[in-house]
Amino acid sequence: MPEDAVALEASAGMPRWLLWDCDGVLQHGTGADWGARLEAFGGPGFAEALFAYEVPALRGERPFRECLAELLSGWPQTGLDVDDLLHMWEAFTVDAEALGIVAQVRALGVRCALATNQQDHRAAYMREHWGYDDHVDRSFYSCDVGAMKPEAAFFEHIIETLGEAPEDLAFIDDVPANVEAARALGIRALRHDPASGPVGLRADVARLLAG
Repeated sequence: MPEDAVALEASAGMPRWLLWDCDGVLQHGTGADWGARLEAFGGPGFAEALFAYEVPALRGERPFRECLAELLSGWPQTGLDVDDLLHMWEAFTVDAEALGIVAQVRALGVRCALATNQQDHRAAYMREHWGYDDHVDRSFYSCDVGAMKPEAAFFEHIIETLGEAPEDLAFIDDVPANVEAARALGIRALRHDPASGPVGLRADVARLLAG
């Protein structure tokens, strides 16, 4: 642990659960500009169309593979197939130091859960390839919840499933709108700046643990 890193300590005001966003907090893209790559394949508007087609899959309304097949039927000029696009959603790495912070939080007696927007393909990849289930107590993927951040229904599902009062939950995310949505329901929430790295994440988590 770096000398300037903040120690994680138990406190009387600790939450019972800490909810973790994934992209931008526990895992990060490979640095490639997705938008530029997609526009290079499909031309102007292709990236925007693809992300729009992902939304039903993020809510668990349709398999992502099915959404992509429908999208590509209208963009034959891309020269891509469904598997080419699916592989792009696998282009990320998990931050080992961030997972170490999760482990330390759990060792303090605070249970940890993923709270993340993912479609079925990426959720399965995160579970099977990266073994996320071994690092947390519960997982709430939007495709399983049937709602996505920042919708209140996403957080309401978590509150109901865990059977906890909102004030006994804490949440960390890199997207301001998601943080505000959680706070609106009484969840202790904090925005993490991905640029601050593991040292910044540790400091953010320490603030949430302090109450």
